[in-house]
Amino acid sequence: MKRILLSLSLLALSACATTQPALHSGSSEFGKAVRQNIAAQRVAPTPEQKANTFIPADASKRAKARENYRNGVTPEPQPIITTN
Repeated sequence: MKRILLSLSLLALSACATTQPALHSGSSEFGKAVRQNIAAQRVAPTPEQKANTFIPADASKRAKARENYRNGVTPEPQPIITTN
């Protein structure tokens, strides 16, 4: 009885086997989204941006920024491009 169960389990497991690895049969685009996300997070700032990291607290600038935001007068964000 044990041999029959062993034979049946081996037969069932062999049905899952393939002749090629699963990742090699995929599209050439496989993993592209992950690579794009990694590239976007690794964008190094320019030397000017690296040097300009200290932003002093200024209450009048904060109030003006809040007022501009409430009135809808904010600058459009610049897109970040990681590929050509």
